[in-house]
Amino acid sequence: MNEVEQYLQELVGKVCHDLTDMYVARRQPSPYGLVFPRKRDGSLRISEQEAKLLYFQHLNVDKRYCFCVETPTTETYKQKGSTPISARVDVTLIGTDRKPIAHVELKAHNCSLESIRKDLEKLLREKTTGCWFHTLERADRGTIQVLMAKFKSGFSLVTDCLCANHCSYLFAFFVLDTARLTHQWLHFTGDKVQNELVVNAAFGEQSANSGWQVSCLHADTADEPGEAPTHAPILSVGKGKRQAFLVLAPTLVPNTFLHLSIRGGSYRIRKYDLQESSFRPEVFKAPGYETFEALRDSGLVTTFVPVTPEDLRHNIDGEPQYWCERIRRINSEYFPATVSNPGS
Repeated sequence: MNEVEQYLQELVGKVCHDLTDMYVARRQPSPYGLVFPRKRDGSLRISEQEAKLLYFQHLNVDKRYCFCVETPTTETYKQKGSTPISARVDVTLIGTDRKPIAHVELKAHNCSLESIRKDLEKLLREKTTGCWFHTLERADRGTIQVLMAKFKSGFSLVTDCLCANHCSYLFAFFVLDTARLTHQWLHFTGDKVQNELVVNAAFGEQSANSGWQVSCLHADTADEPGEAPTHAPILSVGKGKRQAFLVLAPTLVPNTFLHLSIRGGSYRIRKYDLQESSFRPEVFKAPGYETFEALRDSGLVTTFVPVTPEDLRHNIDGEPQYWCERIRRINSEYFPATVSNPGS
């Protein structure tokens, strides 16, 4: 990833952490005092506005780039009426030459196909690096599948914009009640066939296994009391920081979760023998990926699930029985129809 893409990914992680604290964990304000408003019936009003304000606040604090809001587009659009006019982009990062270098569009809920289509058209026709950040209060697999199908249909309705596109776009979906972030970069090449393959891989029927990375950001599992949670791998920075996840890496070991331990830029993967739970785990690195950053950016790991406080009480090498049972349980959630010895 280039510098702008890396920063967009960091912004997504920061916004998700703030939303997690505001909604899931302690319902506390963001570091900047932002809270979800309440409706007359006492329930929280959830929209894309909270995420938009968090983007503004982090951009203002980081001071990495200038930015503007509700940015008039370079291209004109005729989505209503008969006269083409400029549209508006939610957030735009501005380069040193005062030209846009990235656009961010924000959405919430299981919105309509037309709402998705018109904003996809904006991102694609502006031909600038982009980010789509989508907030959902609650979602099960069915909800995500329906939403993904709308995105596939939305892309099919803007094929003229897609065919000539050669930019990269980060698509991020964040579910508030589970603090679950699903994200993937789509890299377009300007080739019609290749770009369509990229879209079909991401949003087709088998999209759940096609490059999407999943992170759980529950704030009540921070490493130390009073310390900010660090369970979003896209924010893994610093030397000496210890993190642990149960992960899926289908191209390394199919159909079973593995244990991933991280300290700073170093990592180790452990594969447990679920048939011989008294055996110590096999410890290895992914060939060709010596650092955690390289592994993370490779896309080999498709799902990250942070270990729990209870997990942390059990030694990863000295108590293989515990970890085998833990992995069996999580395997049963993700692979209910697998054989008894997955990954063999």
